[in-house]
Amino acid sequence: MNTNREQDVLTFSACGALFFALLALIWGVLAKSQMIMFDGVYSFISLVMTGMYFYAAKSIAAGRDENFPFGKSQLEPMVIVVQSVILLVICTRAFTSATVSLFSSGQETNSLSGMAYAFIGVVGCFACWSYIARTGRMKAPGSELLKTQASQWRMDTLLSFAVLVGFFIGYLIQRAGYGHYSPYVDPLMVMIAVLFFVREPLVSLIRGIRGMLIMAPEKEIYGLSKKAVLEIARKAGFDDAVVRLARSGRELIYEVYFVAKDPESSYSVGRMDDIRNEVASRLHEIFDNPLWLNVSFAHYRSSTYIKGEEWTVPG
Repeated sequence: MNTNREQDVLTFSACGALFFALLALIWGVLAKSQMIMFDGVYSFISLVMTGMYFYAAKSIAAGRDENFPFGKSQLEPMVIVVQSVILLVICTRAFTSATVSLFSSGQETNSLSGMAYAFIGVVGCFACWSYIARTGRMKAPGSELLKTQASQWRMDTLLSFAVLVGFFIGYLIQRAGYGHYSPYVDPLMVMIAVLFFVREPLVSLIRGIRGMLIMAPEKEIYGLSKKAVLEIARKAGFDDAVVRLARSGRELIYEVYFVAKDPESSYSVGRMDDIRNEVASRLHEIFDNPLWLNVSFAHYRSSTYIKGEEWTVPG
């Protein structure tokens, strides 16, 4: 993974978030729009969280030290959890405020000013989303931080588009002579935007918790791992392969056990090192993610310390 490129993209995302946060907060006050203010607060929180992402990315790239002998990969899901909780709190607060405003005669806004802001938001957020998503896929495909950042900008783009549509509807209502209904458009937009947006932090929260708990990774990872390990086991003359596999942030954690049923089987230390190196090489070819890998050799598969998913080598 290109960690320098990752940090460059996070810096770009932070600059973009700062620009849109200031733009939305100032414009929201001048236009007296709860919707634009909500967008600004969200952008400001994104800016703060990007700073945390940047720190996490630099810490992870620094590698292991005496205080973190197993690396710092869990910083990544930890930051994602913190961000998701904060965004959920913001969504709850925005929804509550909009509900109160809706049942207290609404909020009068300037629809033309709102449409101008929303158009700038759609174009700018889409450009940031496209750049971050494309760069993340090409330069840092294993970075959960960049995936989360791209997801945030995607939601910003959709939110800005929804705001544009909402202000346009408010403008049409005013032009049609039903201006007394237009104050209700702004709080309604906030409520709809929150309901639409809240799924993203919920999904990120679950993903972050899974990473912190070092749970099993995606199912498709097992298939690729199985094929690679069994090919090595077959070539080396082993009967079984037992693997425990989990994800911690961007790292995949492997414990691989090669089982020889013949107790008289013998392998030199050099040969075992060759097998370990081959396993590491094959897994690094399959995944761009850093790997924490432990390879062991055993005779009794039933030993409690090697219980796991059994992949028997075909005869």
